[in-house]
Amino acid sequence: MSSNIKGKSPGKEAPTEPFKRAVAGCLRAIARHPELEVSFAAERPGMVSGKARLPEPPRKLTRADAAIVRGHADSIALRMACHDPAVHRRLAPGGQQARAVFEAVEQARVEAIGARRMQGVASNLSAMLEDKFHRGKFDEVTDRADAPIEEAVALMVRERLTGLSPPPAAKRLVDLWRPWIEGRAGRDLDKLEKLVENQRGFGDAVHDLLDSLDMGDDRTREDDEEQSEESQNDEGRKDEEGQDGEAADSEEMRPPTRKRCSA
Repeated sequence: MSSNIKGKSPGKEAPTEPFKRAVAGCLRAIARHPELEVSFAAERPGMVSGKARLPEPPRKLTRADAAIVRGHADSIALRMACHDPAVHRRLAPGGQQARAVFEAVEQARVEAIGARRMQGVASNLSAMLEDKFHRGKFDEVTDRADAPIEEAVALMVRERLTGLSPPPAAKRLVDLWRPWIEGRAGRDLDKLEKLVENQRGFGDAVHDLLDSLDMGDDRTREDDEEQSEESQNDEGRKDEEGQDGEAADSEEMRPPTRKRCSA
């Protein structure tokens, strides 16, 4: 006896699911967190309660859309792989504006590490930044009051570290601040390239930059001694290990040489 009840067919997979799995896998590989939970949502991307949140890709995914989503994933992964929160807390300045600059520049540093080693990552991050500044309508700014200085400084640091010009949507923002920043802190910006993979040394150099921009805090002798001792310990580890360490690479984006990120 035949039955008229048909078995329920399994739901068809959404077209973007393979892409999302690939992006999540690359994020985990670069971040060196194979168990990291990765979600996609129409909310602000970033790390939330120890979980990575990425933009939900559109169903009709264009090449540009894919690069933007990958850029957010690479940005989060590089932050996890190349950034020490404890070091950051010790070095972060107290002033609100100085802290905003310090935070933005540190993000530029970790992203630059990936961009310098992997062309695909560099392209993804550029697409993400272009989208960010276009959405913020920074391509329409005409006054410094509407152009956050921390964004300008971070993009100028990125330029020094990677050789990449600011994305078109951020060009006006940077042009409004460039003469003032270069005139006061150009030499400090030039020093950062050699320190890109040393978070402590880089952070200390950023304090010099903040001093030149009249945003610096008074650093106590105890702080200076602690940084000096950390620097000596770093040098000792370098002598023993031979090299600083590095962000893990995914199979899709593999750098030509193996190094680790250093705090």
